[in-house]
Amino acid sequence: MGNITESPVWEDNVLQIEVGDSVGGGPLAVANLQAQDLANRTQYLKAKADTADKNIDDLFNDMNRIYNGQDLTTKFADEIATYSDDPWAWIKARITAVDYGGLNIGDYIPFSMGGNAIKAQIAGIDTYYRANDVETGHHIDFISKDCYPTPVPWNTTNINNGNATNAAPWMVCNLKNVINTTWYNSLPAPLKAQIIEKRAYIETRYTSGSTLTDSTGGAWNDIGKLWVPSEGEVYGAVHWGTKGYSSMQNAEYPIFAASWRNRIKGIGDGGARCRWWLLSVYGGNSTYVCSVSHGGLADYYDASFATVYAPVCFRIG
Repeated sequence: MGNITESPVWEDNVLQIEVGDSVGGGPLAVANLQAQDLANRTQYLKAKADTADKNIDDLFNDMNRIYNGQDLTTKFADEIATYSDDPWAWIKARITAVDYGGLNIGDYIPFSMGGNAIKAQIAGIDTYYRANDVETGHHIDFISKDCYPTPVPWNTTNINNGNATNAAPWMVCNLKNVINTTWYNSLPAPLKAQIIEKRAYIETRYTSGSTLTDSTGGAWNDIGKLWVPSEGEVYGAVHWGTKGYSSMQNAEYPIFAASWRNRIKGIGDGGARCRWWLLSVYGGNSTYVCSVSHGGLADYYDASFATVYAPVCFRIG
């Protein structure tokens, strides 16, 4: 028989035992250890196989665009507990460590905003990493599954131009102002503590004394702690915006790729379908702004149209 010369150790979660010349407990002790080792190995391999199967299922669901996303506060409850149950501090720490394990496009963090339930979905992970005039660090961009249940006119007057303060239409529009004041102030304090500005190259459309119908340039801007995506970020192409200027920096967010599943949004959490605003303005017209229709089509509406909604979008990084 053999003798156990050292204490059993685990390597890769599998029990390893070294056998020498004799065993004090005799053949039965060896048999028991071997049986226990086999049981441990079997349990370990089954756990690995189950994890692999789950990852493969998630991958195929994502490829087929039928992945509904998981509640990260449930999936990672134990991890989040170590951050005083603050999911926003937890996700910030994950981003800082560049640890995206187990995070999938479509997964979400639920929160309450102005008494309304919001599901902030992961729209893109490091989508703009190292981009921009000021290099962008690691980040996750979140876009709510549905729209905030209060509609907001894109502009108070029916015009899609910039002005003397800033030539970029988005930077001076009513929607940007409302979501970065009224909406932002109603966010939970732990979330506000982690949101950073999103910087982007966006179209400009302004000439003193004239009303322009097309964008004529672009400029780098901090577009807000809350924002809406551009036409290119939703559709991966320009449909109604000014060719070139409205999409020079856009990357289609993975959550919108090859499917209308997440382009179609409801009023509030799971409410009736609604039209929602985009950041881009219409090419060839001085009043229209790009939007997404009830059914997910690339669309447009008058800037002052009062019954168009917006999702809650922000960046943590």
